[in-house]
Amino acid sequence: MHNFNLETVALMGVPISNVTMDDVVAMVDASIREGGFHQVATANVDFLKNAIEDPELQEILCRCDMVIPDGMPLLWVSRLLNQPLRERVCGVDLVPQLAELAASRGYGIFLLGAKDSTSFKAAEILKSTYPGLKICGRYSPPLCPLEEMDHEDILRRIEDADPDILIVAFGNPKQEKWLDMHRDRLSVPVCIGVGGSLDFIAGCVPRAPKWMWGAGLEWAYRLLQEPRRLATRYLSDIGALAVHVPQQYFTHALQPKRGKDSRVFAESTEDAIVISIHGNLRGESLQEFVTIADCALQTGMNIVLNMSRATFIGIDTLGELIRLRSRLSPSQNLWLAGLRRSHLRVLRGAKLEAHFMTVSSVHDAVNRAMRAEQRRYLRTVVQPTGSRGSARGVQVRLVHLYEMCRKVGAANQGVEVGFAVQTGAVRRWGYNDLIG
Repeated sequence: MHNFNLETVALMGVPISNVTMDDVVAMVDASIREGGFHQVATANVDFLKNAIEDPELQEILCRCDMVIPDGMPLLWVSRLLNQPLRERVCGVDLVPQLAELAASRGYGIFLLGAKDSTSFKAAEILKSTYPGLKICGRYSPPLCPLEEMDHEDILRRIEDADPDILIVAFGNPKQEKWLDMHRDRLSVPVCIGVGGSLDFIAGCVPRAPKWMWGAGLEWAYRLLQEPRRLATRYLSDIGALAVHVPQQYFTHALQPKRGKDSRVFAESTEDAIVISIHGNLRGESLQEFVTIADCALQTGMNIVLNMSRATFIGIDTLGELIRLRSRLSPSQNLWLAGLRRSHLRVLRGAKLEAHFMTVSSVHDAVNRAMRAEQRRYLRTVVQPTGSRGSARGVQVRLVHLYEMCRKVGAANQGVEVGFAVQTGAVRRWGYNDLIG
């Protein structure tokens, strides 16, 4: 899904994709054709609360290719932070949409989780509603903790079925952790955790009237149905919102917004690309940053973000920073350098202070990048003494970066890009090339 221009906002430490239902279906379709492994999560307030309490879950959600806003409170919080999400994409509604897509394209779906009777009934309803739908497999493993599951048996069943879409109904966080645990084994293009969606589709749990969906009152209907199970959970979720949303709101709102001129430019060293941000990173400057960062990723070099002259950082900026970090190759590192106190408060308020490596200055980050490259070089390269050979490699990567940015920029008229192809100490680009 990396080929999509996927807007993301960070809410309580989790990157939420700013998408509509049509966007999600189109991205799933493209991801199946692309192949590989893509993990999709359907997040509500309970996800965000769990992620704050469980750093492993937060890291998994930050690695997901898409985290869908399945809950009206997420939309309300995004509006409060002046970066509104466009639409609630409910998992219960998404599964039938994916079934319709699969029926029209000939894709196979595997249902994993829920009770066997529920899974069977949901599969029958979907097949009768969407003629031609291929449910190529389904399995309801015994209910037990994640570490006690027979993982090999489950993986073998999925491999034998060879689905295009894997729908996992273990509930959060079990389904997200299970998928992440096996991301290197699963050869399924799209894997989605859907929680209790199959129970609704099978009719085991009645759904609220439609007028309650748009009003954000579906939770109240469910609470009346299952008060013993849901009362404690909902009280905990409300408590998490009451504590953490004000923290993110006030650290976000109290940032300085001075500086109308915003610029983003890149500098090069032998071991890192340094992207400097001046002014407010929002709007056109944020898109410019995304373009340059995408190009920098392709070089395989370490990336340093010089934040010393940045002023305002919105939740959309935080979302893009999370996406950038998640797309680093195993040999790449990302440092945020020169953060102001207001920036550090924003990271703490957004529950992201432990997610990024921060340093006091660009000089410090470049030195760390140099040491990281030296360690990697010693581990992977065997050359005669005195023949390090990295300068030529860096030069080639920077030429590649420049040419790539020219191509990317062709679709973004007026984006200012430029590179100095050299090694050694940090210096500013030798010239600018106005694309277009």
